Amino acid sequence: MTLPDLSTLHLLRPDWLWALSLLPVLAAVWALRRRRDGVWREAVDAHLLPHLLDRGDRPRRRWTRGLGALAGMLAYAFAVLAMTGPSWRQVEQPLWQGKLPLVMALDLSSAGMAADPPPSRVAQARAKLGALLAARDGPVGLLVYADDAFTVAPITDDAANVALFLDALSPDIMPVDGQRADRALAAAVRLMQQAGFEKGRILLLAGEADERAVEAAGAARAA
Repeated sequence: MTLPDLSTLHLLRPDWLWALSLLPVLAAVWALRRRRDGVWREAVDAHLLPHLLDRGDRPRRRWTRGLGALAGMLAYAFAVLAMTGPSWRQVEQPLWQGKLPLVMALDLSSAGMAADPPPSRVAQARAKLGALLAARDGPVGLLVYADDAFTVAPITDDAANVALFLDALSPDIMPVDGQRADRALAAAVRLMQQAGFEKGRILLLAGEADERAVEAAGAARAA
């Protein structure tokens, strides 16, 4: 029989492992009750114990109670492990699922008018954003950038409302041409922070990303 490779085991809900910290507490409570019963046995006549402790002092019964307590704690531990969602396969979650905010940043530089693929890069990007917003279930915001970044829609739960702005996005609306993806990433982080989110995702649709953009991406991950 081939044993499963434990290195491929993933927990879908690892936070449930904290519940195992209650096991020592349960064990201490059970031990305290046994100790209390021992004090009664030392201080009270044997023929009165069944009336005071609601159970006899026979060794077999005490052994049965101990086994029952152990079985109860094992059942609790297995229940907690089941709640962690162990899985032998880790499935990546699509970007548009979940409740973390998603900030989309679209490059509206003049390079976006290139017809590769047709009709233009910007038109293709708008179509992809439209499909993403149609499937989005969670907070979302939209930025555009060229030489600088500008907010089109602040973070909102209404993805359909954000989609209304897509058709108007064109390099013609940008005051200065450029491809400053680094400024778009920094603006996306600020947009999340202004909305009160500590974490989130950034989707950068860029025609070009230079070293400054790479550094900004690292800063965004660390923020």
